[in-house]
Amino acid sequence: MYKRQDRVRARAEQTGEPLPARPGGAALHALRALAAEDRDAFDTALADLLTRHAALHSASATPGSLLPLVPLALAALAYRTLGWSPAVRTDYLPHALVTGFETRGPRVAGLGRDRRPDAVAALAAGPLTVERPAFSWTVHLKAEALYEEHVTELLAAGGEEPHALWRLGRAMGDQERLFKWRSGVSGTVTDEQLRNVRLASQMGAALFRVARAEPGAEVEVVIDGRPLRYRAQRGEKNGPGPWHTATAFALITGSREDLAPLVLTGPTYTAPDGSAFSAYREALHAYLTGTDCEAAAEQALRQAEKARDWGWAMPPAVLLSQLVEGDEESFNLALADALEAHRAHYQVADRADDPDAAVDLDALALACHARRRGWEIRVDSAYLPKGLLQAAEPF
Repeated sequence: MYKRQDRVRARAEQTGEPLPARPGGAALHALRALAAEDRDAFDTALADLLTRHAALHSASATPGSLLPLVPLALAALAYRTLGWSPAVRTDYLPHALVTGFETRGPRVAGLGRDRRPDAVAALAAGPLTVERPAFSWTVHLKAEALYEEHVTELLAAGGEEPHALWRLGRAMGDQERLFKWRSGVSGTVTDEQLRNVRLASQMGAALFRVARAEPGAEVEVVIDGRPLRYRAQRGEKNGPGPWHTATAFALITGSREDLAPLVLTGPTYTAPDGSAFSAYREALHAYLTGTDCEAAAEQALRQAEKARDWGWAMPPAVLLSQLVEGDEESFNLALADALEAHRAHYQVADRADDPDAAVDLDALALACHARRRGWEIRVDSAYLPKGLLQAAEPF
C-alpha cells in the first residue's frame, strides 16, 4: 500500500507535472525540508504555499480563506520544534497562532535565566512600557447593584445562626470582578476599586481563618469592621482556587493580618489541587513560608512549560522564580513579559470582553510585593494601576 506522499508523487509522475504544481506538492516539499532541517528550502516552500493561496482567493474572501491551515500548521511546527520564525511576514500567519500565544517583546527565556541584551538595554534606558488595549465595556449597573447587595447582606449583623460560608466566597468573587471591571474603565485607581481590593483581601483571609478552625466550631472574623460568625468547614469553598485569589489580594494590600492565615494553611489545606496551576500555587506558598522555595519554583516553571499550549492563561511562573532568586533586573524583564503574554492571550476571540483582560492579578500581586520588598518596578503599564503600586510602600 502506498503512503500518502508516494501516491502524490506517483500521480504527479503520471501527469508529467512537477511535484510542487500538484495540490499538496509544495506542502510536502516544506515538510521534507523541515525534516531535513533545511531552512532555506522550507522558507521557499512556505512562501510558495502562501503565494498560491493568496492568488487562489484574490477574487473573494471567505472565512476559510483568511487562515490557510496547511501553511499555518507548517509554520507552527517549524517554530515549536526548531525555533524557526516565518521568513514571510504576513497576516496569514498570526504570531500568536504560530507561537502558541507567545508574545513579542522582552522575554526572559530559558526558564527565566537567559536575558536578551536588547531587553536589558531597554530596561536600563528607562521604564519598559507595556500598552494595554482600550476596552469597550462599561460596568454593568445591574451587576454592580447586585454585587453591592451581596456585600450588604454579608455584613448585616443579627441572627443567632452563623453566616453561610458560601456567601463569603461569593462576595470575594464579586469584589474581584468589580475591581477588574472598574480597572478596565478607569485609568486611575478610584476609591471604589480600593474598597474592592480591601474587601476581597479581608474576605479571602476570613475564608482561611474559618478553614483553620476545628470543623463544626464557630469562628468569629472581622470584615469591614464588622464581626461575623461562621461555622468552620473545609472543602472547595476554601480550597486551592480561593486560596490563590485570596493570596493575590493579600499581597496587593500588603496586609500582614490578611496574609497570615494563608501562609499558615496553603493551597491544598482543605482540598487537593488537580489544576494546571497547582505547581505555581505550591511555589507561591513555599516562597511565603521560605520552605524549599527554589525547588518549588523550578517545578512551577516545568509545569508552565508543559502547559504552554493548553490554551490557559497561566500564572507568571517565571516572574515568581525571579522573586525567589532575588534578581531585581530579571524580575522587571519577566514582569514586562508576563504582561505582554496576558495581553496576547486576551486579544483572542471574545476573551477581550472578560473582566480578567483588564488586570493580571498574579503579576500585580507580585509587583506590589516586590515593591514592598524595596525593589523598583521599572515597568509602566495600565495593567499595573499606579495607585496600588504607589501604596505598596517598602517595609
